[in-house]
Amino acid sequence: MKNKFLLLTWLLAVPLLWGGCDKPLFKPDRGSIAQPNELPPITTTGEGTFACKINGVNWQRCGGGFLQSSILGNWSPNYKIFQISGMRRSCEGFDDSVYITAYVDSAGIYELHHASYSNHDLACLDMWPDRYSLLEDANNWVEILNLDTQELIVSGTFQCTLVHEGCGDTLFITDGRFDYDWAN
Repeated sequence: MKNKFLLLTWLLAVPLLWGGCDKPLFKPDRGSIAQPNELPPITTTGEGTFACKINGVNWQRCGGGFLQSSILGNWSPNYKIFQISGMRRSCEGFDDSVYITAYVDSAGIYELHHASYSNHDLACLDMWPDRYSLLEDANNWVEILNLDTQELIVSGTFQCTLVHEGCGDTLFITDGRFDYDWAN
């Protein structure tokens, strides 16, 4: 009888302990998560924005910090290459990233050198660094609106088309915009 009482107490206590956990046991369904209604405005003052539409759905970085969601970029004046990425949108149930690279040396329109999308929740992207890649001969470009090497700010817009044979579909990234202060 004593063992049955202990078992019953344990069975009642465990669910109560689970209720105190901060981390959810299951990731929410992406379709149930509110998407931003609008992308942030196009700015050129180092606001820290990175956003686009992926197949018509708004994609916007959220949060901050390297291991969470962040925006990363760098400028190499010797090689005239700028890289930027909306790294790991790992908040609100998302775990994906958008990455673009272009060789740039001033304001203007440039062909994208590299672009990719990875989503750690997609079964078809089964191994790191498995990701969608730039579709050659598509209309893939970045327009640098501001490249201020004194204030360390780069701003612009972009669009590209990405494919992945294993996933069997195409991603159209449109209305891309970024405004990044790489000193902060």
